[in-house]
Amino acid sequence: MTGTRPSTIAAARRVSGYLRPHRSRFAGGIGLTLVGIALDLLKPVPLAIVIDTVLSGRPLPAVLQPLLGALSPLALLAVAASSIVVFTFLRGASTVAANYVTISTGQRMVSDLRTDLYAHLQKLSLRFHYKQTAGDLLFRVMADTYSAQGLVMNGLLPMATAVVMLAGMFVVMLQLDATLALVALVVCPPLYLAVSGITGRIHARATASKEAESALYSQAESTLGAVKLVQAYGREQRAVDDFRRGSDHSLALALRLYSTETAFGLIVDSVLAVGTAALVFLGALHVMEGRLQLGALTVFLSYLRDLYGPIQSISANLAEIASSQAGLERVFQVLDQEPDVQDAPHAKPLPAITGRIAFEGVSFAYDDDRPVLQDVSLALAPGEVVALVGRTGAGKSTLASLALRLFDPQAGRVTIDGHDLRDVSLASLRRQATLLLQEPILFHSSVADNIAFGSDASREQIVAAARQAEADEFVQKMAQGYDTVLGDGGVTLSGGQRQRLALARALLRDSRIVILDEPTSALDLGTEAQVWHNVERVLDGRTALIIAHRLSTARRADRIAVMEDGRLIEIGSHAELLARGGAYAQLWAKHSNDPTVLLDALPESA
Repeated sequence: MTGTRPSTIAAARRVSGYLRPHRSRFAGGIGLTLVGIALDLLKPVPLAIVIDTVLSGRPLPAVLQPLLGALSPLALLAVAASSIVVFTFLRGASTVAANYVTISTGQRMVSDLRTDLYAHLQKLSLRFHYKQTAGDLLFRVMADTYSAQGLVMNGLLPMATAVVMLAGMFVVMLQLDATLALVALVVCPPLYLAVSGITGRIHARATASKEAESALYSQAESTLGAVKLVQAYGREQRAVDDFRRGSDHSLALALRLYSTETAFGLIVDSVLAVGTAALVFLGALHVMEGRLQLGALTVFLSYLRDLYGPIQSISANLAEIASSQAGLERVFQVLDQEPDVQDAPHAKPLPAITGRIAFEGVSFAYDDDRPVLQDVSLALAPGEVVALVGRTGAGKSTLASLALRLFDPQAGRVTIDGHDLRDVSLASLRRQATLLLQEPILFHSSVADNIAFGSDASREQIVAAARQAEADEFVQKMAQGYDTVLGDGGVTLSGGQRQRLALARALLRDSRIVILDEPTSALDLGTEAQVWHNVERVLDGRTALIIAHRLSTARRADRIAVMEDGRLIEIGSHAELLARGGAYAQLWAKHSNDPTVLLDALPESA
């Protein structure tokens, strides 16, 4: 996925949509921040009173005369000393409260953005997901979305706070000594050059670092998902070495980013140090010449420290913004992907169907130069069971996927009861169809939840479906029965057990159309016969498209469609195809002594 780099304003405008629902909370955080700024501006005042009024005997500033003018020097000293503690405590309390409110707002923004991104991934077609790694997408959902908080709460908001603080302090400093105040700003031009020259580099290196971390995440996800194969082949050390190389690469890029940010900070600190030294020198001269009081210089230098603090913050905020933009780009790249398959503006709900399916001159390709289906026409009557037979890559699974509109054909159309699937809503279509995959997908959840996935079934219905799928017996032997939590992917179960649970899940859905991807391929012959007896009873009256990987399954169908290189080359019943003496008859003659042979494994000469 590629995309152009959005400007900071464009990124902020887009992220602000996630701030809007939490604007009241955010406004409270801004209010607390402004209170903290006001207390920061007042913080040097008690020290000035001590130096200029208590120790030097000069009158209080006119604004403080009504409040403190009647106090003795000792009482005034006590008030000034107490004020330092009070201001510090109130400033700290306002900071803690503001941080809590803004951080909680940022976390809510991240949660909303993460949920939107996750929901959008559910809408994107299989064509998109086939081209991405699960680890990369997971990293974007779980890590890159934090860039929204980084941009707003760690970048723009602190920078705005620093600007307000900077403006307030500059106004006070102008009143104390306009010349020194203007000299304090001479650091701004070199700082601007440093910021403009380095933030672009930070953005590029942050992008590279995030991509390397995402690749490492994908590598770990892939290897841990195949740990059985890794151990079986004795490749544990190879897996560790590969991970270490990826980790070292990610670490190198992260350190390069950190070094750039650190160098940026060093440049900023050095420029500010030069400015501070110049102002200390000039300020001392002004005091020696009688143009500035010592207390005023003390206040001025105190403000100077706090003046350069916001400037440092702004520089750090700009670096944070550049880094956050890198993460947001990766999020926006996914959010900007238009689903290949989505409801048309005129889409209507698919009414109750009889189950007539028609593929009319269908052609499809994942990539333009590699057609998977070529001008396939096939009609299934209501209640008919049709088996698709062919080697791997013949197009069987793709053709079946078109019936669920997991893809749209580039040519031709697919209809159910005469309704073009592109004219009906996806939700209404998929409510009336059931899919059972050859490789069962089970979740890290209870047995009951896995069976009930895709339906709102009661416990009694769940158990009944498990009995039909010949799964109840082994489920009852588990420690907590139907409440037993399965390992991720059902790794603690045998292949046959996983397949029976998946079959039970499919049997729960009361749909007119059923698509089965060899649901009994992992079962022994005795269990297969029993399960098929139950399946056929459930399929009675329903239209079924079965992707058959072996002849023992294909011959159970009403008709068999033989596919080769994306084309439909034969269709008919088992007896008709044998009588015809074509490709299917040749397969049967070669393997009739073992009809359970996997047709996908047949060589081209078969």
